[in-house]
Amino acid sequence: MTGLILSKQLSEITRNYKFVKDTEGMSPAQVYKLIGRRENLYLKMTDEKYRGTTYDVEREKEIMLWLRTKLPVPEVLHFEQHEGASFLLMTEAEGVVGSEDYEHYRDPKRMIRIYSDGIKDFQSINTSDCPFDNGVKNRLDELDYLLSHKLADVDASNWEEDTPFDDPSQLYDFLQAHQPKEELVFSHGDFGDSNIFIRNDRISGFIDLGRSGKADKWYDIAFCVRSIRNDMGNDNKYLDLFFELLEIEPDWEKIKYHILLDELF
Repeated sequence: MTGLILSKQLSEITRNYKFVKDTEGMSPAQVYKLIGRRENLYLKMTDEKYRGTTYDVEREKEIMLWLRTKLPVPEVLHFEQHEGASFLLMTEAEGVVGSEDYEHYRDPKRMIRIYSDGIKDFQSINTSDCPFDNGVKNRLDELDYLLSHKLADVDASNWEEDTPFDDPSQLYDFLQAHQPKEELVFSHGDFGDSNIFIRNDRISGFIDLGRSGKADKWYDIAFCVRSIRNDMGNDNKYLDLFFELLEIEPDWEKIKYHILLDELF
């Protein structure tokens, strides 16, 4: 049993699928893989207390619909609100999730190329009609909301080793006082190998899009820098290759800011 309270309509849609809970993610959303005879689906649910935040699957649904002709994202099959929760049913992304694509441990340069390709895919999207804002001010406003409603799960013991703060309130004050001037592009918002799918050495899908929207161009890049350091160590040749492929010089001040901001989410 899943423990989910499904509507009659959603129960009917999913009645021939086996529910397997996904325990990998760290967000407050509940995610289930629905294993079927011919295809697999994913069901994602968030409590109404997260409505209006970037955790809300209704926001993710709207972003996926907006992106469906722009990037390879799952297809939205069904959305509803029922018994104080929002439910999003979607197709399974094609390919192998990057975190389980073990070839990149044997060939780190391949994964760096994939990261740079993904960054370029997102930043090439025209944002002139984009209704989704995930800039620094919105991130800090959301953080205020989560903290005031006791919805933030901040654990300083999980912070990066080089984070120069021990206390969340000190970090929060720093982030408020040092907001960077943003160069707005379209951003994934949680860019990393667990949210990228790969097939034939190319990106075949993106998932977990609730934080996508207009944001500073260094936001996603910062997440990649963190992943490269964590997975490949501090050998600068990998970061040098990453920025060479992006054809830009790193702005370390902004990169550090976005990594620090993510410590509070």
